[in-house]
Amino acid sequence: MLSRRQVIAGAVGSLALPKLGWASAGNAAHGYSVVGALKYGAGFRGFDYVNADAPKGGAIRLTRIGAFDTANTLRYPGRPPTDIRLVYDRLMLASEDEVASYYGVLAENLAVADDFSEVEFFIDGDARWQDGRPVTAQDVEFTLKTLAAEGAPYYRQVFRPVSTEVLDDKRILVRNERVGDRDLLRKLSTIPIHPEHLWRDGAAETIIGSGPLRVVEVDAPRRLVLARDQDYWGASKPANIGRWNFDRVEIEYYRDANIAFEAFKADEYDVHTETNPTRWQTGYAGPAFDRGDIERTAANGADVGTLMGLVFNMRRSPLNDRRVREALVTVFNFEPVNSNIFSGAYAPFGSVFAGTALKAVGAASTGERDVLSGTTISAAALSEPDPLAGVGEATERDRLRRADALLAEAGFSLQDGQRVDADRTPLRLEVLVAAPAAERAIIALQSALSRIGVELVLARGDSASLSRRMLSRDFDLATLSWSPARLPGTAERLLWHSALADAPQSYALSGLKSDAVDAAIEALERARTRDALATAGRAFDRAFRHELALLPLWRNNKIRIAWWDRFGRPEEEVQGFPPSPMDRWWSATG
Repeated sequence: MLSRRQVIAGAVGSLALPKLGWASAGNAAHGYSVVGALKYGAGFRGFDYVNADAPKGGAIRLTRIGAFDTANTLRYPGRPPTDIRLVYDRLMLASEDEVASYYGVLAENLAVADDFSEVEFFIDGDARWQDGRPVTAQDVEFTLKTLAAEGAPYYRQVFRPVSTEVLDDKRILVRNERVGDRDLLRKLSTIPIHPEHLWRDGAAETIIGSGPLRVVEVDAPRRLVLARDQDYWGASKPANIGRWNFDRVEIEYYRDANIAFEAFKADEYDVHTETNPTRWQTGYAGPAFDRGDIERTAANGADVGTLMGLVFNMRRSPLNDRRVREALVTVFNFEPVNSNIFSGAYAPFGSVFAGTALKAVGAASTGERDVLSGTTISAAALSEPDPLAGVGEATERDRLRRADALLAEAGFSLQDGQRVDADRTPLRLEVLVAAPAAERAIIALQSALSRIGVELVLARGDSASLSRRMLSRDFDLATLSWSPARLPGTAERLLWHSALADAPQSYALSGLKSDAVDAAIEALERARTRDALATAGRAFDRAFRHELALLPLWRNNKIRIAWWDRFGRPEEEVQGFPPSPMDRWWSATG
């Protein structure tokens, strides 16, 4: 399975947008919104989803699944603990209640070119490293150049088209060869800036950052302890108000999720994020739960969620025949699979942008038709975004009957219980199972397909070998996890645009070539207002769904979290905003 991080890392090509010219430094501001206006004005007092008056103090104990072997977050190889990056500040922070807005942290102000070819950052004059030295533009340049040359493969790809120019100690210009790439700001917002004076000659012996936390203990592979920096220079920055409230953060690493859960129930750590939907339904029982000592909630994520499906390799026969793909999609019945196997934990895949203004509904609007004008989109897609409208309510027998008719029309007959073509070659398909969570659903699909004579073979293996097979197109179907962003366009291009369908090792796994889908992706990339984004999203939703490049399995938009009842949470989280214990919660016991 390819994660969204891997998808983004596979960026290929540049966006064919006109160069609009540099927005001068006179336009520098405390933040920048890619789509529409900023929600928060200069000098705002914390984001709406935090408690600006949250008390400081106390501790929180967390856990992670896996292990780490280094504290080196700058150079590759090595597996550093993700949370150690909190020692380092970022240039800016993405607001979690806006589509794509960024507010300065290390950067007191920033100015962005209209075509995203350049971004100028003005480093806050108060920014200090934890050893007292000032943060400079040279530190920013050093970090970006080192990641591009020596960082993890993701960073080397992301920053290949990026260059920098230090204008003075507090000003740096970042140039982007990929003109029109709105995603540049998101990428830059994720980078922890490192001190050049400590990292210039290799890994720093002492971990010193400029962020809200300090390192107390690094004990690879199992334990990391951080402490709140009492003298943190950026504590009063608007983007930090109400955050980073614990004096001490202890993080234990477990290799096994089941053992970690038992440790949580034994009060060996405070917060548990549940990824097993069956355990969420049946495993939370015992004295601590009966007494109400442990609370839990399943909150909706801020985004669409994770879409799980099986991508078709449309380069191969017979999957290049839409009727065959439609037959396979028709056979999968989400409701009984979700109820019987996953205890009702998931939502139907449905729209690519379910629950948002980008979801296509009914007949295409005038705006959608404008986006799709001149393409070969079908009349059926313009009339109704769901290519299998009504199938969801059909009985199992009716589904199989419809799939049988589609396969027969495509030239596959049923003989002696086998589905065969005109040469009596059985219809046998292999699916790469790179997502263990999907295996039971795939087995249910396998069983259903066997009833109409189609053989589905499950191929398992280690993630590296399966990934190689996917990227070399050696598959019929493969699991794909896809998480559309609040500002979609980048991942959609990498996965589904015709320009990448034949590119070696690209993430366009299906080989889809659709001028309608291409037009919608390009409209997503051009959108600079919420209305334009919504219209482009709806156009993409209906065009993509009708191509049947993916067999939808489910959508998971829930964040399931349990905790020992000793913490306070922002009211917005109580009302369902996605939780973030480490940086927004506070100790209720002191």
